[in-house]
Amino acid sequence: MSLLNKIKEMISNPISVSYKQKKEYSKFDMIVLNPIFLFVLVATLTWSAWDVSRPKTSSPADTALSNAMIYFERGDFDNAVLQLESVVENHKKTSAAVHAKFYLGRTAFINGNNDKAMMLLSECASKLDYSTLKTEAYIMLGQLDSNVDNAVKFFNKAAKNALSDNEVTYISILKAKRLAMAGEKTEALAILDNLDSENSTYKELFEEVYGVVLSLN
Repeated sequence: MSLLNKIKEMISNPISVSYKQKKEYSKFDMIVLNPIFLFVLVATLTWSAWDVSRPKTSSPADTALSNAMIYFERGDFDNAVLQLESVVENHKKTSAAVHAKFYLGRTAFINGNNDKAMMLLSECASKLDYSTLKTEAYIMLGQLDSNVDNAVKFFNKAAKNALSDNEVTYISILKAKRLAMAGEKTEALAILDNLDSENSTYKELFEEVYGVVLSLN
């Protein structure tokens, strides 16, 4: 199956994470564990920021990354991955290689290759130039890490790099959900009770997670 077909499949199927079986997924899990919205929402914004801020005279590494992103824009994900892997291999220790790792990590995340996603995102998250990318990287790491303490740290880093209160609210709900899944009911409730439950953007998500937390023994 090509990467494009796998990404299409992910629209209707959640990612497999190490701390929960797919058969146990609730309606909420089908939303939270589906990262396709992140791919669509962030890709254009972050790539535009990169393209505007890079020097007028591009380095070979920047040019190679630009070429890879053109494949993404065209929907040719297989060739995009090949180009990104080439950037990582041939332009080590450059900013372009760091960003190539992010896009490879995100693609692995969407593709359900959790171990590869963890490795790539862990290597690049702190080195990314843009807060939007750092936030997304840490959110994915928070969802992937099977250790709840590590997951919470990743969510905290995501919140630190968030650019709006709405983003912080979303990340806090995800963190509360992760704690609840680990049986940490008190900690999860403490987070949720400090949020604006009437936030229209995430009200349904908030209520779903709150219900999950209250159902814990």
